This record gives sequence, C-alpha cells and structure tokens, in this order.
Amino acid sequence: MSAELNLAQALALMDGLAAAGVRRVVASPGSRSTPLVLAAHRHPRLALRMVLDERSAAWFALGQGLASGRPTALVATSGTAVGEWLPAVMEADLARVPLLLVSADRPPELQGRGANQTCDQQGIFGPRVRAFHPLPVPAGGLERAVRALAVQAVSEALAPLPGPVHLNQPLREPLTPGGDTAPWEPGPPVRLSAVPPPPDPADLDDLAGILDGTPGLILCGPALGHPLPARAVSTLAEAAGAPILADPLSGLRTGGHPLDRVLSRQDAFLRRPGAPSPAWILRLGGAPVSRALGEYISGQERARHILVDPHGRWSDPWHRVDHYLQADPGPLCLDLSERIRPARGDWFRRWRALDDQTAPRPPLPFEARLVAALVDHLPAGARLFGGNSLAIRLLDAFLHPSPRPLHLYCNRGVSGIDGNLATLFGIAATTGGPVVGLVGDLSLLHDLGSLSLAAGLNALILVLDNGGGGIFGLLPQAGLKEFEELFLTPQTADLATLAGAFGVGYLGLDEGADLVGGLSSALAGEGVRILHIRLDRGRSLARLQRYWRCS
Repeated sequence: MSAELNLAQALALMDGLAAAGVRRVVASPGSRSTPLVLAAHRHPRLALRMVLDERSAAWFALGQGLASGRPTALVATSGTAVGEWLPAVMEADLARVPLLLVSADRPPELQGRGANQTCDQQGIFGPRVRAFHPLPVPAGGLERAVRALAVQAVSEALAPLPGPVHLNQPLREPLTPGGDTAPWEPGPPVRLSAVPPPPDPADLDDLAGILDGTPGLILCGPALGHPLPARAVSTLAEAAGAPILADPLSGLRTGGHPLDRVLSRQDAFLRRPGAPSPAWILRLGGAPVSRALGEYISGQERARHILVDPHGRWSDPWHRVDHYLQADPGPLCLDLSERIRPARGDWFRRWRALDDQTAPRPPLPFEARLVAALVDHLPAGARLFGGNSLAIRLLDAFLHPSPRPLHLYCNRGVSGIDGNLATLFGIAATTGGPVVGLVGDLSLLHDLGSLSLAAGLNALILVLDNGGGGIFGLLPQAGLKEFEELFLTPQTADLATLAGAFGVGYLGLDEGADLVGGLSSALAGEGVRILHIRLDRGRSLARLQRYWRCS
C-alpha cells in the first residue's frame, strides 16, 4: 500500500510543478527517489533527463535555468546525494537562477537512529533557498495540498527574487509499485505572474533631479535573473549624454540596439589615472567583472550612486549606494529619458576618447584575435559561455560592441570554476542552437565527469590551456617562491585521450597556427567537441601585461 501512496503523492507533486510551467526534470539514479522519478517520467508535460551524478545534475539544471529563465526540477535520493547539490544551489542563489530541489528522504521514524543513508535534510541549504517545504509522509488524501504546494514552490522560485526552492519528501518502503497503477490525468495549468514592480512616480521625480543636465555614467553589470533592457538603457544614455560602461555579461555589448554610447575597454583605460569624475553613477545589474572598474567606482566619493534592482537585492560591494530603487529598469529608463536634459560640454566625448585610445593595436594579442574571431564567426543568436578565472576576463577585455546578437553566460554568482561544463551542457540542451564555451584547462579538468552528459548535445568547448592557473600570474601570488606549486598547479592530463574516452571530438591548435581556420573547422562540427588551444603561458602573460600597461 505504501508504494501506491508514494506514487500518488509524487504524481501530485510533479503535476503541480508542471501546472505552474515547469517542463524539465533532471534526476540521478537512486532507490529512495523511485516514486519521484517514476512520476516525472510518466507525466506527459515533463521531460526527464537522467544524469549519473548529482553534482553534474545540479549544474546542468542551473544551465537550463540560465538559458530559459524557467526553473528545472532536480530530483535525488537521500543522504550525501542531496549535499552534492550545494555548489550549484549557492550559484543559483546569488545569480538569481530559478531552481526546484526535490529531495527524497527517510521517514521520521528512521531519523536520528543510525539508519543507513540517512541524515538531517531539514533546511540543509539554509538561507541559500527562497523557501524550504518539508512534505508529509504519503498517507492518502494529501494530493490536492501537495499539488498546491508544488505550484507555490514554482512561484517562490520565480518571484519576487528568482532562485532555488527546496521540497523534501520523506518516503516509506516499499518504494516500487507492483502491477498496473490506476489511470491518472494531469490537472489544469496555473498562471503565475512574475513582473517586477514599476517605478514610483515620486522616485522618478527625485532621480530626474539628480540626472538632469549633469555629467554621469550608466554602469551595466551582469544581468541577474532579469535581462537588462538594452534599448531602454541606450535611450536613457542618449537623453543624458552619458556613456554606458557595459560588462560583457550585461547584454549591452552585442545586439540590434544602438551601440554608439556603449564602451567596452574600461578595464584597460581605468587602470591608469585621469578618468573624469561624474556627478552620478546609475548602476543596473550585478558587480562588474572588471576589478579596475570596481576600484574606480569605489573612489568616486562625491558622486551620487544610484542602484536600480527589480528583485530587491543590493549589489554594492563598495558601500557607495546612496539612492536605491526596487523597480523594473526598462520603464524607469524610458520614463527618465523624457524628463532630463543631456550633460553640457564634452562629457561623453572625453569618455569615448578614452575608450578609443585603448583599442588594441596591431599586431593584436592572440587572445584579442581569438575573441574577435568568435564574435565574427558565431552565427547570430549563438550562446557563448565564459568560464571563470581568465576566460571571462578575456571576454571583458576584448569583446567589443557588435550588432551581431549573442547571448553570453557565466556563473558569476559565486564565480567558481566548478560545474562549468555541466552548465554549458544545460544551456545546450535547452536552446538547441549553436553553443560555445570558453574555459580554462583547470576548469575542464575540474568538471571532467560532466563530459558524460555529451551524448545527443551540440556544443563546442574551447579550452585555453596555459599550463594551469594562469590567472595567478596576473595577481600578487606570482611573486611568491611557492607560486607554481601552490597556485599555478600545472597538470599533465592528455586532453585528446580524455575526450576520446567520453566519445567527444578533439582538435588541437597551437597559438601560432591558423586561428581562424581552426575555429571555423571546429564550429562546423557536430556533437560535443573540444578545440584545445595550447598557449605559451609566459608569452600569453607578457602579451596581456603589455596591453594593459600600454592602454
């Protein structure tokens, strides 16, 4: 009887998720989660994907949420399986990615009794989830309440602050139903609205008074949980006579919106003194990738620092915000553009000159040519995932404004190198279009097991192999005598052999070879393949240092 009760409640749970718009479930093999996996598999509106290990599964689901803006449901058995989700849950929390965590658990009578594969899963993710819901042990007659709670969980994952929500389902044995189960029909859909609040008119009046006729900057950081309104931001920049300092993950550097006020080389020109001081800085999105830009913001003591966030979170690591609005940035930018006059004088031209002066000069660094080749050869609408550490910094430095629409992603919530491949594959599984990842050699090795997800997907992985943690060569740790042993940590893995072991295509490319030809060949391939770009670490480091020093 328990098996049938378990399945009935699991079906109600999955039906609530589906009714609220969930379409994807990612699960890992396990015994205690049997009713949940069966229910997901049998639901006509849910697509179930099995992933061998829970850590990769969580990052894969996060990639799906990044690409779609909708939550994927994760299912796992009890015990350490649930703990494997933690890194991806941390990222989903800070990156504002909706995610549903559905963990199976032992029933109450086995808790605290030394039962096998049993630990306390109540609130295991602490403040990193938007909500935690302990579900009742299936007993019959609870299906309507469980379905309603599942709908509520989806709503909580989407608004007012997108992120992960945890549902913990204790289940008694037997877990596997015998014979044919009773016919079951899905329930009706439920409509959920997750629209950010419009700006308050009084707030608009106050803000217009700050911006009107005075020199300012619009800083667009990484888009978090809500795409930045590129066209509306461009309209405001034109009305204010202000430059847009655009992070590569903001969505402002590429696309069909006006690009004439978008700057992209601030990481270079702000490394030297002389940048003018604004009267105000309007910030949208998260903290930028560029450390130089962050230090510049921190040093603007006399400016008014305005933060606009649709979800009610503060992104102010420099402790400078003195004007905060929780509002939808699109209507806010458009309304402000009708209320203000542009800054007087040559304010914008001074910033444009700084940006132009730091354009890389021939011969271009290999890294700059690589990023330019990506932008030139990726088809419109392609997805580009930047790994953390050096890869995203190269995109920041060398991805310059282009009318070609591209979608950029990076796990910048906690900025770890773990799970980069699984996230990339989650994006590929969701979009179906061209997907390219730019990652370091250590990022690849860190997430090597996720290559098991490659079957049936189409993605190109560009591996920048500079012999370990090359990013540390740009940091103070490079001066330590223990630098190579403790920080660089070069590896000797044979990537061609590893790719072959997972059935993944492989192409090697030295930095002196035909970059455009090699990239074009790799892009034309099918399935998951690796383009292994072997860099001379010393020369690469010298090129980057020379560029930033001369800029």
